[in-house]
Amino acid sequence: MAPQIDLDPSHPVKVAVVQGEPCWFDVDGAVQKTCALITEAGQNGAKLIAFPELWIPGYPTFVFAHTTKTVNDYMLKYYHNAIAVDSEHMATIRKAARAADIMVALGIAERDWGSLYMSQTFISPQGDILLHRRKFKPTGPERIIFGDASGDCSKNVVQTAIGRVGGLQCFEHLQPLLKYNTYFQGEQIHVASWPCLFPPVGEMPFFNTVEACRMATHTLAIEGGVFVLLASMVQTDKGLEANGLLPSSKDVEGEIPHTAVVGGGLTVVIGPDGRTMTEPVPVDWEGLVYAELDFDQIYRAKQWIDPVGHYSRPDIFRLQVDSQVQRHVVAADQVDADGYTHISRFPELEEE
Repeated sequence: MAPQIDLDPSHPVKVAVVQGEPCWFDVDGAVQKTCALITEAGQNGAKLIAFPELWIPGYPTFVFAHTTKTVNDYMLKYYHNAIAVDSEHMATIRKAARAADIMVALGIAERDWGSLYMSQTFISPQGDILLHRRKFKPTGPERIIFGDASGDCSKNVVQTAIGRVGGLQCFEHLQPLLKYNTYFQGEQIHVASWPCLFPPVGEMPFFNTVEACRMATHTLAIEGGVFVLLASMVQTDKGLEANGLLPSSKDVEGEIPHTAVVGGGLTVVIGPDGRTMTEPVPVDWEGLVYAELDFDQIYRAKQWIDPVGHYSRPDIFRLQVDSQVQRHVVAADQVDADGYTHISRFPELEEE
């Protein structure tokens, strides 16, 4: 056996990636389904499970289809089923991770006082929150519902027992500087959290189609020389009805919204050289996709391409990053020790 490199795991790492339909507007059902998937992945020997973007309480497909008045009504219902990081709902998920002895990368609509954010929470096998980040910039109509992140969104990679794990959400994979900053943090396993990914519908732009989104995700794997776990969401008639996207819905007129489609799943694991490592699954299939990650594949890829190492020119190009949280109010005598996150302290889990 070759000598271990740095803090790499000494054996291949088994991972599980979710493809499934969320429990639309049902936070209690969503937590239950999330815990069941965590348990299943742990029982099957996975050391990490990756969830789609906004898994709880589902991606707000309604925002693309309705008038402002109707959207406002849906938003209130959505807010009630979002999840706070220090809530009992999150504590239940953390306990499930601890019981299954598995790391969890979870996509949530995060409720923080009166605002919502698109967030990823990385939970350790001991149930600790290792990393919590908000989406850098919500895309297009998402800005109607969600707020921007602060500087802590740039700290999106964490050292774990299974390597350096990080992630981005949806169109963050089209942000060149954000991706470059991710590579610089030495990421090895990347959680690409996506919602439903659909084929072209009407006049929707190509970059919003499943083909383009997959291209962007494969590009990150190639550029970063990392394993990518693309977790995606499925929408059935249940989702169409919940989001008011059925043809009979009052506000859905003219061209069908691109979110008013059944299917949307494209969960896959991608290797550090960009190749697809797992068999394709149907777009309406629900379950867990598994893969074994051999870290030597990373170093084979980086022998050729390492954009923050031997294949870079910092004498010509450099990236400046401000990772501090820009707080709304700062008292004159306040000392911010780390500026790491908008949350001053994650709650401890109770001992069982």
